[in-house]
Amino acid sequence: MITARRTLSQTALSVVMLLLVLAPGCTPKRVTGASEALPESTWQAFRQQYCVPTKASGIQVKASLYYTRFTPVRRTNRTVLSLWGNFEGPMRMDVAAGIGKILAHIREDDKGLLVFYPTENRAYAHANPMLGATSLGMPFPFSLSQLGHVIMGDFSELIPKEYLQVLPVENGFTYTFHGENTSSLTLSMTGQPIILEGKTLNGYESARAWKLEIDRYENNAAKVPLPSRMVLGMDDGEKGVLRIKTRELKVKPWPKKATKLVLPADILFRRLDYGSNRLDEKDIPAPYEDK
Repeated sequence: MITARRTLSQTALSVVMLLLVLAPGCTPKRVTGASEALPESTWQAFRQQYCVPTKASGIQVKASLYYTRFTPVRRTNRTVLSLWGNFEGPMRMDVAAGIGKILAHIREDDKGLLVFYPTENRAYAHANPMLGATSLGMPFPFSLSQLGHVIMGDFSELIPKEYLQVLPVENGFTYTFHGENTSSLTLSMTGQPIILEGKTLNGYESARAWKLEIDRYENNAAKVPLPSRMVLGMDDGEKGVLRIKTRELKVKPWPKKATKLVLPADILFRRLDYGSNRLDEKDIPAPYEDK
């Protein structure tokens, strides 16, 4: 369960173990000699294709999400996601059951994350969108704005400009980074992102390891292929399989009215900004369960 670009993954959701632990102060190491050209050209291909910030103002995306977790209790659900908003302003996401019933309204802005569950008449808020999303059981390790950028093929907010080390892997290369939320990136030989791994920012609890796998790209020979199926996982077994149905960039910004989230007067409201306010598993809304 969902950007002047604000760095909300400083924040940024709601994705598994670091492959490498990098010691502070390490001197950058790279493949050297005759073998250096290929990993460097692969890196440059990635930078030129998938680190180009869009000039569009906003986005509109339709997707499906299959969510699973096994601890402390098993939970699965299938939902339909609608994501829209402005990259330099508020972002909205509605989560619906397959039959169209709205399960959650989500809004993200420079004040943080606000989530409203209409069936339970409850709302939750967190100053850190990523921490708020993971507290509510959403397998998103970064902000809605960053998720929108990734869906549109822009990884520039998640990947540093320079890598620390590169390692050859089957059909590609893994690049590692130091002192960043994203610790490693695996690219195909053509420069397509395959796996991202990292840790969430430390908040009111220990940082969590996450993993994002992109195992399918849309086939469009006229343009840079965009991710069409992504698997987001957290280190406790939470996993979300995100399938992109439609996506569209907006030249003009969404009007303020389109990104507002007005709460009813009689709701139960709770902030999640402090450790003492962390939700127990039984308190996390689960409005649509697979049987």
